Amino acid sequence: MKIIFIFLVFSLTTASAQAGLDITAYENLTMVKSPVLSADGIPVAQNQIILFPSDFPERFEGLEAGKVYAFKSDFEFRAGTYSGYNHWRNELAKLAGYQQSSHVFNGKTELRYDATAWNLKSGPFWELINFSDAEGVIGPVVCKKIYKDFVRYADQAREHAENYFRESYDNWKKAFSMCAHDGAIVFH
Repeated sequence: MKIIFIFLVFSLTTASAQAGLDITAYENLTMVKSPVLSADGIPVAQNQIILFPSDFPERFEGLEAGKVYAFKSDFEFRAGTYSGYNHWRNELAKLAGYQQSSHVFNGKTELRYDATAWNLKSGPFWELINFSDAEGVIGPVVCKKIYKDFVRYADQAREHAENYFRESYDNWKKAFSMCAHDGAIVFH
């Protein structure tokens, strides 16, 4: 019994250590008029997906919910653990010039740059900063806008002190570059 318990604790710890945000970018989406679906409702053909909006339906602009889309290519990367991604997102807000504001998390008040963006209605990278850190879809209209922000701030990002920030910035920039061509970014 003791061995099983230790194995269970080890398994849960290992699974928790790998929890985080994964991103898939899809390029050149075209709606499939007559898709072939499995019994589970999943497209049978390669390079096809079904997309749905999340808690941010305005980010889904340019797509139709529940439709099957074919895509030309895709790109996947790990955005980090949830806390790592939130750190990166805060640094992105700082890079974009947002001011710090108070944010209460787990009973503690901290100053954050992204908290300021959360309370606004627009700004550089706003649609990405003010978005889920777990799941959702950003459609082609918003992807084009955010990609322009990544291009605009690329020189500043290269000067950032953290290697993790620079590498993540490059991955996000690549993803938004692809999605600016009638694509979508899926958070999962």
